[in-house]
Amino acid sequence: MQRRKGSQENSRGYAKELSTPRAQPSPVVESQGDTKSTEPFTPVFRSNREGDEGPEVADIQSRLRALGYEVEEDGRYSAATAAAVSEFQTKRGIPNHGVCDKITWMALVEAGYQLGDRVLYLKRPMFRGDDVSELQYRLGSLGFDPGNLDGIYGPKTAKALNEFQFNVGLPADGICGRTTVQELKRVYGRSSEHIRGVRERAYLRSRRLSLAEATVAVVSPHELEVSAEIISLRLRQNGAKSLNISSVDQSELAHLANELKADACIHLEFSTSAVQIAYYSGFSYTSPAGQSLAQLIAQELTAQLPSHPLTLRGMTLPILRETQMPTVSLQIQAPSLWVTQAPVIAESVQLALTQFFQDPRI
Repeated sequence: MQRRKGSQENSRGYAKELSTPRAQPSPVVESQGDTKSTEPFTPVFRSNREGDEGPEVADIQSRLRALGYEVEEDGRYSAATAAAVSEFQTKRGIPNHGVCDKITWMALVEAGYQLGDRVLYLKRPMFRGDDVSELQYRLGSLGFDPGNLDGIYGPKTAKALNEFQFNVGLPADGICGRTTVQELKRVYGRSSEHIRGVRERAYLRSRRLSLAEATVAVVSPHELEVSAEIISLRLRQNGAKSLNISSVDQSELAHLANELKADACIHLEFSTSAVQIAYYSGFSYTSPAGQSLAQLIAQELTAQLPSHPLTLRGMTLPILRETQMPTVSLQIQAPSLWVTQAPVIAESVQLALTQFFQDPRI
């Protein structure tokens, strides 16, 4: 397997793709009507862990070595390889268990791209990678809003690139090729804060909601559907419009929450630590709204469950990265705690959301 997509330049000085990585996000396909739907097919993916051997393990090791991790490229998933994967996961803001699961594999693929390695343009499925996040960071630092700094080349990033190209006298085609990259690097200036954060803060400060006016998506894997419904019920009893959505695929959950046009999203999950509340932080950007909501929930939970250690963590989970509204992931290790303390957790979430919509503290 190739570590990166190959490219060759065309007559305009851009590059065209020659191959694709092993794993890709679920494609979006056009329906026969006026709507779009997420294709239900999900490629089969087998996680790799300590003790596994084979070319897939060698490919993981090759990608780790390219990122600066010292591992033997021998095709054996040794303790040293597992430790390197765990370190990568920690730095990347994904669950750090040392197993190369689908989320980790996708992160490894995306981390292998630097701005200029390939041409970027709007397509489906959308480009994802560290080259996209660097493009978004540079555009935002210059005052062109690319939307969420999430490493996904979507319509808002294409629009921001168009505006940049127009302002510097390049063809405004939304294609980030060699000439555009050179111009970005020439005029790049680092501002004190990315424009996305500035606009997110301004929007939330100007918008005040009561809980009764809000729509909240409560999303979870199937195993936590009952706990999610208890939280949704608590929110509905206090006037909110709340919908419980369950799926094993975080990207699907994010898509459905976006379709709902929710004002906030609460994600439930099992964790590798006691109690953890995660918000979006990655690609040199932290969501001020997500961080504020996470802090408010942590404050309420600490008061309700003082005997359970709680940590706040910035992460790049798909549910945090791909949602368009303030989102937090509430993660608890012990299944019994989800069952016995679900009403307490629901009350904490409701109180935190009530305060957040009135005063987000950002």
